[in-house]
Amino acid sequence: MVKEAKTDTELEDMILQRLLIGGVFVSVRRDPLLGWRPTVVTAPKHTKNAQELADKIAAELRKKFTLKD
Repeated sequence: MVKEAKTDTELEDMILQRLLIGGVFVSVRRDPLLGWRPTVVTAPKHTKNAQELADKIAAELRKKFTLKD
């Protein structure tokens, strides 16, 4: 199965839409092992939960999408 290439902005938007947490910023960066990885920036009390959720969402999205160069 060929994966569809998406920009970092497109992947960030997909993760944000599924997070359903307000006041969160997601940044997608290239990762040598995984292909790409999300980083969440939010209030300190929400950081761990939001990052864990973003990582789970990213794992699902990596099955379908790669990061465009």
